[in-house]
Amino acid sequence: MNRKIIIRGAILIGIIFGIWKCDRMMFHNKNNHVHTDYVGNGIYEERFRPFSGGVLMSDTKSYYLTDSINFRILLGQCEDYELYRCQSTGDTIMAVKYSRRIFYGKETPIDTLYFSISKLKEEGDFD
Repeated sequence: MNRKIIIRGAILIGIIFGIWKCDRMMFHNKNNHVHTDYVGNGIYEERFRPFSGGVLMSDTKSYYLTDSINFRILLGQCEDYELYRCQSTGDTIMAVKYSRRIFYGKETPIDTLYFSISKLKEEGDFD
């Protein structure tokens, strides 16, 4: 009898944790600011750590592109061995997502995003 209660409790805790882990709002938490890099043309790349897995899980970092006045957009989330790097060329910003898992420590590009600064300022989105 006690064994069934313990198993049901463990399953319930697992389900609750799974729902909490997958919640979209967790990735948009801006309470844990990690670092800000200047990209160019008044644009900054901000990093936040919305979730720390501690010893058993990896940390998640959210990367944002912002000028702090007109827009802030979410570039994406990365785990421990991933990162975004942004470069500004004229009116265009190139954000490249790198992974260090594929070739044992070498940064390998896995995704590239392009943004127009004037279009971002015109739309005025805040994620």
